[in-house]
Amino acid sequence: MKRVITLAAIIFSAYFSKAQFASTGTDDLLQGKTAAETEVKTADPASAGRINFFVITKEKSKKFDFTAFSTVVRAKIRGFFDRKTLYVLIATSSEDAAEQIARIVKYRKKLIGNIWFDSHGHYRNRYSSFHIGADVFSYKNINDTIVTRSLQRIAAYCDEGTKIGLGACYAGASFYFPATDTTTASRMNGDSLMIGLGNIFHRSLVYASEGWVMAKPGIFSDKYGFAGYPLGKRYLDSVWLPVWENLGEWRQYSAATGQLTNVPTVSLNRWGDIRFRDRNYQDLKKAKKTIAEKMSKLKNGVAKFS
Repeated sequence: MKRVITLAAIIFSAYFSKAQFASTGTDDLLQGKTAAETEVKTADPASAGRINFFVITKEKSKKFDFTAFSTVVRAKIRGFFDRKTLYVLIATSSEDAAEQIARIVKYRKKLIGNIWFDSHGHYRNRYSSFHIGADVFSYKNINDTIVTRSLQRIAAYCDEGTKIGLGACYAGASFYFPATDTTTASRMNGDSLMIGLGNIFHRSLVYASEGWVMAKPGIFSDKYGFAGYPLGKRYLDSVWLPVWENLGEWRQYSAATGQLTNVPTVSLNRWGDIRFRDRNYQDLKKAKKTIAEKMSKLKNGVAKFS
């Protein structure tokens, strides 16, 4: 019982306050690839294993975000029982994430195996994006070396065996946001975002979804925890049609080959490894039926999109 109470206290404090990690000595950790390799030079990825990161963004909101809170709780519990492999971080910015990751990598002397950036996607913006704390990345700034300097620091600890996952909805969307009464159709440019991120993590594979990324029970059980759809009448507006059409669809970008390809529905296992499901979400009989039913009910003017 004492252990349960302690664990609950850890989770509560982690969510409602910034996760603090000492940054002493990290200023000289990353001056590019060479410095990073110096920190992990004693590690052999093939024999010593790798470490995974699940990076959580806690966005400011006037309302209590139960989905975000439940994700933090489940991630912290998973990380508590797999502390040697999975590190769960709450980041206030990309710089903060880089500092925390650098400290852990320096201590463990291991390369990154998988890193998952968990955040919200904002469909109303009409373009793909993901957050790391207060920092927002999209096709508009992903090629700016100043804006992405902290991502470059993290990339220095990644190689050909690293996978990068974007847990934001529509982060990989290449479809057009539909026209409304007051605006024309506009391209989401998620592919441009993935390519730009891939050029930073140039030795690693990048994954992002064309549709919603859910946080259902089982997100760390190698199941369809990220697949599905949100509840609510507003999601039956016809402006969401492209999202319904791409439900559970994921893409992979490799800077090494320059190829952007479709892949099966993505999942995470208990250690935070990025995996593929044996069957694509839309190939499931129940999913097909649900998607068809929802799409048949779409109407204009259900939600407000100016």
